[in-house]
Amino acid sequence: MQQIFKIAPLSVALLLAVLAVSSCNQDKEDDGFPITNDLRVLKVNIGGDAVASGLSDVSVVAQIELVFSHALNTSAFENALSIAPSAAFSVSYDNSGSFATISFAPPLQYETAYTLSLPKGAYGANGESSTEDFTFAFTTHPFAAPNITLSSEEPGFFEGETLTITAELSFPIFNDVSLDLELSGSAINGVDYSVSAPGMLIPAGSTTATVELSALNDGEDEGAETITIAIANLVNAVEAQPQILNLTLGDQPPPMEFKGVMSLKIGGATTNGRAIHLRVLQDIPDLSLYGIGIANNGGGTDGRE
Repeated sequence: MQQIFKIAPLSVALLLAVLAVSSCNQDKEDDGFPITNDLRVLKVNIGGDAVASGLSDVSVVAQIELVFSHALNTSAFENALSIAPSAAFSVSYDNSGSFATISFAPPLQYETAYTLSLPKGAYGANGESSTEDFTFAFTTHPFAAPNITLSSEEPGFFEGETLTITAELSFPIFNDVSLDLELSGSAINGVDYSVSAPGMLIPAGSTTATVELSALNDGEDEGAETITIAIANLVNAVEAQPQILNLTLGDQPPPMEFKGVMSLKIGGATTNGRAIHLRVLQDIPDLSLYGIGIANNGGGTDGRE
């Protein structure tokens, strides 16, 4: 009995040692890296996903996260890190100092192949060194041009008034969008009206730009004139349909404008009256000069009322 109790602890110790070695071997297999104190890039993340070199269709504003085996000497790392073709970038770090996030401003070029490079060297916070060069290649996605539309706040205006013309993109992009305005029609630019700018610039990240047309008082009674506006020399956007605005330029605004007509039911369920909404735009000393005629089911009007 006594001999058995002496051997048992030795057997248990041997078993534990075997298990420990087996566990270590398993850990090495799970990590995929040998146990070493060398500085290594463990993985590359974009958008929270681990990616491999050679990735395509990358956003021009993507952030690339490099996960290292050790905390970094940030100044040594940033001085050695490069990208080709050249692009401006900045680097931020997590609290451990081993996660380096690379951001690009201004955005990268569309549909361009880039290579991020870090030559082997001592970049660890405690002097740890890498044993081989690191490169990560990727290609940015192609440029997708937004659609552009032209609109006017009103279909026409009168002498002394201004009118705002708006160009709008279907979605923002990371490039400026520019265009020229092509003006035609019976009204003459610089004589009958003026325009605040010959074209428009929609800055990167924005979706709209405006210009103003100002109708000039020329002192002549010319009747209604026309202004046609089209887009020329469009850069970084497309017209899904040709954008053409047809506007009317009048001499003087009328003293009143028509707003609408409503049917009335007075004292019953049938329509037996109408209400007419007019807006007076200026002082009219004698309203008796004006009258209203209402259509009578296609048979003329009921006459002046």
